Amino acid sequence: MKKALILGLAFIMVLLFFKVVWARLKDMGLGGQNVQVSLQWITTIPAGGVGPGNYGRKLQVGGLKRFYEIHVPPSYNKRAPVPVVLLFHGGGGYPGAIRFESGMERVSDQEGFIVVYPAGQPGNRLFSDRLLIWNDGRSTKGTGLSDDVAFVRALLDDLPRLFNVDPRRIYAAGFSNGAQFSYVLASRMSDRIAAIAAVAGQRPVGEFTSPPPRPISVIQFAGKQDNLAPYAGGSPPEGFGTAKFITQFKPVREAIQSWVSLDGCPSQPAEVRRVGRAVKERWGPCKNDTEVILWTLEDGGHAWPGGNMLPAGAKIGQGNINRDIAASELIWEFFKRHPLR
Repeated sequence: MKKALILGLAFIMVLLFFKVVWARLKDMGLGGQNVQVSLQWITTIPAGGVGPGNYGRKLQVGGLKRFYEIHVPPSYNKRAPVPVVLLFHGGGGYPGAIRFESGMERVSDQEGFIVVYPAGQPGNRLFSDRLLIWNDGRSTKGTGLSDDVAFVRALLDDLPRLFNVDPRRIYAAGFSNGAQFSYVLASRMSDRIAAIAAVAGQRPVGEFTSPPPRPISVIQFAGKQDNLAPYAGGSPPEGFGTAKFITQFKPVREAIQSWVSLDGCPSQPAEVRRVGRAVKERWGPCKNDTEVILWTLEDGGHAWPGGNMLPAGAKIGQGNINRDIAASELIWEFFKRHPLR
C-alpha cells in the first residue's frame, strides 16, 4: 500500500513537472497559436523544376543537418527568372514564426518574388526545429555555433536547382537576431546579396566582421520603445541573449551613419517624411546607385511594423507594433530599386 502511494505521488509530481514545462514552452511560442504551414518536402528534384507552393528542403552543411522553407507565388513561371528574398527569423524563433510576424507572403503573391525562410541552429538539445538562433558574429566562446554564412551559400547554390532564380536580385531581410545576421551577409556576401533590410536590430559597419568590399543599400526599421535592441544603444534586460551573445548595442543613429559613410552618401538625408508615428530618413544618391533608409518608429517596440506578434512576444515584453507603415511592403519597394550591379 505504501509503495503504491509513493508511486502515485511520484506520478503526480511528474505530471505537474511536465505541465509546468509545457506552459513554459507555450510561452516561448512552441504551443498555443499554431503558425506553421503545410509543406511539401523536396527530396528529389522533378524534371523541369518545381512550381508554385510551400516547400521544405534539407541540406547537409559542415557536417550539420540544416533546412529551409520556401514560398513560391502563384504567378511563378519557370521560364522567367524571379527575385528571391531571404527572410531570417529572430533568435529563439523558427521559419514559421517569421512567416507569421512579417506577412511577407502577401507581398510575394502580389509582386511575384520567392520568399525563402532559412532555419537557424538549435540553441538547445530539446528541439531541432524551434528555439533557433543565428551566428551573427556576436557569439561568445564555447557556444558551439557554426558558420551560418556557409549555410546561406549552400542554400543559394541549391535554390537554382529547384527554381529559375535571378542571381542579380537576391536580397536578405531579418528580424532581431536575423537582422544582425543580415548585416553579416551584407559584409561577407555582398558578391551575392544585392541589398539588405534589418528590423529591430542595428549594427555599424565593421562590428564583429570586416566591412563589405562594396557599397550596399540598407534599410533599417528601429523602434524607440524597443528595450531588446535599444534605440539609444546599450544592453537588453538580463537574460535576453546574454548567455549566447555579446549584447551591447550601438545607438541606431551611430550605426546608420556608418552605412551612410560607407556608401558615400551626402551627410544629410535627402528626404525626411513622417507617416503617423513613423519617420523616414533617406540618404542618397550614394555610390553605385545605393541608398540608406532609416525608419524610426516612435511608438514601436521589438516588433515587425505592420506585422503580427506571437503570444510569446507579448509575454516577454516585445512591446507595441507600429501600424502606420507596413515594413514588408516598404522592404520590397526598396529591394526592387537595388539589383546587384
